[in-house]
Amino acid sequence: MENLKLTDHFASLYPLGQQFTLALDQALLQKHYKKGDILRQKGQTPMIWYIKSGLAKGYYEDQEGKEHVTRFWKEGQIMLLANGPVHKTAADRILFLEDSIVTTLSDSSIIYLYHSFREAPKLSSKIILEDRNYSELKSFLCSLPAAQGYAQFHEIFPSPRLMLKDIASYLEISPGRMSGIRRNSD
Repeated sequence: MENLKLTDHFASLYPLGQQFTLALDQALLQKHYKKGDILRQKGQTPMIWYIKSGLAKGYYEDQEGKEHVTRFWKEGQIMLLANGPVHKTAADRILFLEDSIVTTLSDSSIIYLYHSFREAPKLSSKIILEDRNYSELKSFLCSLPAAQGYAQFHEIFPSPRLMLKDIASYLEISPGRMSGIRRNSD
């Protein structure tokens, strides 16, 4: 089945019953996004996407309009945007850095699955926990000396596919310093 990778990813987080798996497979939608497309939070329902192929970044803009990169996602990862009272993500939008194929769920499907299957609330908690743990990676990398943070970043993320200014923003260093670190590491 086309969406099996997302179902398998969810099953790796929490055991899924057969009825839930069938309902999930029927609810999954595949979407294609072009480089430069932006996703934004709509309403209170968390938005979730699984990247089958492509690359994206999460970011927000401060009061002066400066962009702050908070996250990168690559193939095989779940992207989450939530702006509700229970869970709020660090990014308020997601920008696709490459043409991408994602699997997602509609708001009504998320609500139906959550209220109809006993494993959905536990799975939801595991997805949020995975998202939180992934967000802590940025804090860890930023706590390291800049060159060491970049070396670790390079091992985890597809840095050749990312713009230098985005990596610098993520690691909270200036683009000039990032350029020097990258030059010295090659």
